[in-house]
Amino acid sequence: MTPPAAPTVETQLAVMDTKLDLILANDRDHETRIRRLERWIWLATGAAAAGGGVGGGLLAKVMGG
Repeated sequence: MTPPAAPTVETQLAVMDTKLDLILANDRDHETRIRRLERWIWLATGAAAAGGGVGGGLLAKVMGG
């Protein structure tokens, strides 16, 4: 049984190029997901602050304050 032939330089470069393209594509996708998550965090923070203010104002009126 003969050992498999070693890959050529051209083959290795093609594989590396493909892997690099995948890494760059994933990096762009990762950046998009992080930005989307950050936007949702700020929206949730603002909604919580507004809800807390309204809730506190209503509670103060109910409690007679």
